[in-house]
Formats: sequence, C-alpha cells, structure tokens
Amino acid sequence: MHFDIRRMRNKGRPLKRKEFDRLQPFRGDVYIRHDERTPLKRVSLIAEILKVGPSAPTLPKLYDVAIHGMATNGLVITGYEYIDGVAYAQSWHCRTP
Repeated sequence: MHFDIRRMRNKGRPLKRKEFDRLQPFRGDVYIRHDERTPLKRVSLIAEILKVGPSAPTLPKLYDVAIHGMATNGLVITGYEYIDGVAYAQSWHCRTP
C-alpha cells in the first residue's frame, strides 16, 4: 500500500514535534513480511519500503515490527532498524498521500 512515511526517531531518540513536522516524507509502498535472513539471525517480521521510482530515496528495513496504531488514513509501524551494524528503535508514521 502506498504511503507518505516519516521516521519518528533519530538513532533511537524520539523526535520533538517541531523536528517531526519539518521532515519531508518518503513516498513508497510499505511491504510487511516474514524474512529468514536478518541481522537478528532468526526469522523476523520485517517492514520495508518498495520504491515508487528509480531515483526515489528509501529507508532501512524495520525488524520485529508491530503496528502500534491504525486509523482511517494511516498507521504507525514500530520496530528496529540497523544503521552501520547498530540496532536502533524506530517508528514510521505512514499516511495515505
């Protein structure tokens, strides 16, 4: 499903409301699935963004994801992202464009 996605944390630290509001959203197709090949060395439910265009930016995958809120036009997906081999808590705020 296509969403405008904004990260809610920076290296595990929650963003302040002003920081969050200033973020430019990533547009993409959110795909949630089980994956056996993960940095966790076990099966994990992951969320990833499939690009909508060849030059569109993307975000790191989220591992051990859960949906923490859902409404008519959006949802919040929470999990762990790996940046340079370090796991950080991360949440994606996803809204329909």
